[in-house]
Amino acid sequence: MMKKLLIFIALINISDISASKEIVFNEGDQWVLEARSNRLSSDSKVLYHMPSDAYHTYYAREFGDWDTFSIVDSRDIERLSKGDVIQIIKSEYNEKVYKVKLLSGFNKNRNFYVIAEDLLNYYKPSQEQINE
Repeated sequence: MMKKLLIFIALINISDISASKEIVFNEGDQWVLEARSNRLSSDSKVLYHMPSDAYHTYYAREFGDWDTFSIVDSRDIERLSKGDVIQIIKSEYNEKVYKVKLLSGFNKNRNFYVIAEDLLNYYKPSQEQINE
């Protein structure tokens, strides 16, 4: 009985620790692309012109069904270079996709969409956000 109680307490503590590490994306926050990326490369990081394209790509990654869910025309994506800055405008599709404004690059001050998972993996908060 005592072992079960200790295991239960340990599980509660672990879940509290993992919940505190959750990153919250706030409107107006600026994020900088830190991953290696080049506009001319086929492996570059992208933003999407349409929110449905971003969501379908997210859905295809989750379920591994690329033929059905992710048919995105290459003209409907914006390829990025390392160091490009985006500003979060609002969340869509249950916070799986975010509407962002590109603050640098060729199409700066235009709105695009980014997958939340990509935002976590490839972007870092800008230095201005960290200093505040």
